[in-house]
Amino acid sequence: MLLGIDVGGTFTDAVVVANGQVLKTAKTPTTHHELLSGIVTAIDKVLVGVDVKAIRRVALSTTIVTNALIEEKTDKVALFLLAGPGLNVADLTPGKPYFLTGYTDHRGREKARTVKEEIVAICRELKEYTVAAVAGKFAVRNPAQEQITADCVNEYLHPEYITLGAQVSGSLNYPRRINSAYYNSAVWRTFSKFATAIEAALAERSIAAPVYVLKADGGTLPLAAAKFVPVEAIFTGPAASVLGIMALATTTESAISLDIGGTTTDIALWENGVPLFAVGGARVNQYPTAVRSFWLRSVGIGGDSYVRRENGELAVGPMRLGPAMAKGGSEPTVTDALRVAGLIEYGDLALAQQAMALVATTDQTPEDAAWETLHLAVNTICQSIKGMLAEQAARPVYKVEDIVHGQTFTPELIIGAGGAAGGLVPLVAERLELPWQIPPGHMVANAIGAASARPTTEITLRADTAQGFYTVPELGIKRELNKHRFTLDDAWQAADTHLAERAEAGGMLEVAAHSEHLYEEQFNVIRGFNTVGKIMTCRLQLKPGVLMPVQMRRLDNE
Repeated sequence: MLLGIDVGGTFTDAVVVANGQVLKTAKTPTTHHELLSGIVTAIDKVLVGVDVKAIRRVALSTTIVTNALIEEKTDKVALFLLAGPGLNVADLTPGKPYFLTGYTDHRGREKARTVKEEIVAICRELKEYTVAAVAGKFAVRNPAQEQITADCVNEYLHPEYITLGAQVSGSLNYPRRINSAYYNSAVWRTFSKFATAIEAALAERSIAAPVYVLKADGGTLPLAAAKFVPVEAIFTGPAASVLGIMALATTTESAISLDIGGTTTDIALWENGVPLFAVGGARVNQYPTAVRSFWLRSVGIGGDSYVRRENGELAVGPMRLGPAMAKGGSEPTVTDALRVAGLIEYGDLALAQQAMALVATTDQTPEDAAWETLHLAVNTICQSIKGMLAEQAARPVYKVEDIVHGQTFTPELIIGAGGAAGGLVPLVAERLELPWQIPPGHMVANAIGAASARPTTEITLRADTAQGFYTVPELGIKRELNKHRFTLDDAWQAADTHLAERAEAGGMLEVAAHSEHLYEEQFNVIRGFNTVGKIMTCRLQLKPGVLMPVQMRRLDNE
């Protein structure tokens, strides 16, 4: 049995899945003031009548990291940079950086040594800081200076936690790596406390199964490992919806998925049955990071979006002030409009009509106001979809193959999930003149996505045969190689070995067979008109996806 939990903006859902079928579901209001309370309530509801000893895996999609960043409830980070000459990154980071003298070049060769006295002086200045981050420009090609700096910072600043940029990402993009390291330390305390509380709550219920956290790329990390890279847990809600749709619906068409919850609609694009990824990585508070993520866009339209008149003009969302008036709320919502329009059977019709009467003009009936509300909500969603399609079409092309054979992304289907999908997806599809489908189980798709998500991790191996070593920055590895016999095939074999080591350390061996090559590069090193070696880069990962397709069955608790 698999236990999946999704903490959404409006509801916290839990499901129990066994043999590809959803056996139990539970839905409770999300307790924003104390997330753990709502999670525990959902767990207790879904476990009624379930043998907890049969649960072999728990997976969680949580907003804890995203909320901490949005609400700025994070720690101040002592940010040490080994930037060297070149781009000035002083204004490209979310926190104030402190620049150090040492640096390595693009080949990983030390060009200026770190100065201990310099680091010690900065540590004394930042003595009130409790977390830190260190990022070197070319540390992915030689992590030694990052480690030396971290050792010195640990000795003289004594931070409770420190992040090394090369261990967060093997990517060469320095600003993204800086920001990833910064945010990783900034949210470490919040996530660690939350993770510890989750572990205790599960232990109290005699659940001994391994616990995983969903990542932004749709994979999962063991909770113990996620404590060291909590930045990977950003945007897990939208990722959960993508995985839920992947588990519930099978399509090879170019598609648009809409996860319409109580607060937002999360939009994703799919090609050949696979969701598209964000180029370079996710953005946090407009700062680019190296966190691998699905390409998603959220728009503030959901079932509980607040509907009102502002200076005579109708406005819908993005705020949510509570449940629909049809369900006892105090303000009109999109759900009330759907109820009055006859598109759903949710809630009390008379109360929904009262809600629409509050926003109707003097010459409108409640039905007129309902349809005006829905047209505005649909238009907002469609504008965001069109913006994504335009952005996709405008992306630069780098390979001749893509120029010759590349095709414009043209959606052929809309797939819906979430509580309000049944009412809004058909309207959006009609506006875009596309067919649509809403799979059974869409109401708890995010929890299903969390339950069925495959564990993932990735590494980057870079070999320099001219210098005689290779590095795996995510693991802090630098090893000698045979200068004359090391080939690209050898590099891939070494990378496969190190990926398996990382998977084993994280308890992910059962999915080690699902590895995929993400990127490779090889070019010659020339000196005096002679080839003196090669530089090779290999990046591979355990592929994100679902452990199995999932189907709904008639539930006892329906």
